[in-house]
Amino acid sequence: MFLTTGNCPIYFEKKGFEYLKNFLLEMGVDRQIFVITDENCLRDCWPLVEPVFNPDRVPMVIPLRAGERHKNLDSTALIWETLLGAEAKRNSLIVNLGGGVITDMGGFAASVFKRGIPYIHIPTSLLGMVDASIGGKTGIDFKSQKNMLGTFSYPEAVFVWDGFLETLPQCHQKSGMAEAYKHALIDNSGYWEFLKRGELSFERIIFKSLEIKKKLADKDPKEKGERKKLNFGHTIAHSLEAYFLEKETEILHGDAVAAGIIVESYLSWKSGFLSLECLEEIKGVICQRFTPVVFPLQDVELLLDYMKHDKKNDKSGLNFTLLDCVGGAIINQRLDASLVSDGFAYYAALK
Repeated sequence: MFLTTGNCPIYFEKKGFEYLKNFLLEMGVDRQIFVITDENCLRDCWPLVEPVFNPDRVPMVIPLRAGERHKNLDSTALIWETLLGAEAKRNSLIVNLGGGVITDMGGFAASVFKRGIPYIHIPTSLLGMVDASIGGKTGIDFKSQKNMLGTFSYPEAVFVWDGFLETLPQCHQKSGMAEAYKHALIDNSGYWEFLKRGELSFERIIFKSLEIKKKLADKDPKEKGERKKLNFGHTIAHSLEAYFLEKETEILHGDAVAAGIIVESYLSWKSGFLSLECLEEIKGVICQRFTPVVFPLQDVELLLDYMKHDKKNDKSGLNFTLLDCVGGAIINQRLDASLVSDGFAYYAALK
């Protein structure tokens, strides 16, 4: 079973990785293969997929330090130095094995090395499976700003196997669900009703979320219009992540997105788009299922400063995607900083 987005096939694997085996055979036996992963995936995930690779052509594994704070130029430079030292060719293949950090960074490294070499994604986290690994965005953080450097570049293929989720701590499984809630809120009220019931059918969740992201990304590959709906919850989320990165403390991306969903739902209500009933429903579901992000209210000005550097902004000011109903989003909403401050205060006051 597979989907295709931007001419990139997304394969839904069973254990055994038959699609991946066939893909590697079709790539030929002469290509160098480099596996980019992190220390956790090297321990827990690489042994599960390593047997798929030809033992006569063992890939070079490039292990990186795990975590968002290492999604930076230093780690990317290490990838490039390794590729250069191994005399990687333009027809070499990069395999990005990991969560959203690895697929973002590995894709970026591959997309600019020698002006671009082929790569594939094997996402190992729920967040990577439902969102980060598809759509053709790559990126790294710079000066504590999320994904400030990046490219639009599609992988050759994505191979999704939900068996990797068994290697994840519960908090990371839960974190990945934030993107699924976002997909439902911006596009599909029926999907929202399914998620509200709390049934953790990962196969269904992954497929449905990818369908939504594929639809929006295919309509608008370079994020000039419709694709901006996928930014719902992320203007707030990225400011929170930048704030904690600067303090050398990490929060899970999903927890930041969950906070962003609540704040931006509140902003949708205050802007006259979303009903109070919908706001209360969204707040109730998200608060029940995600760890609250705690920050001192006196630091809201810092959060607003980070937001001013958000790449989605233009000269008109802070640019948000907001909701007008459950299952519907509106893009390019410019909001005053004072209203956004109210949104942070609303979130901080929740119990």
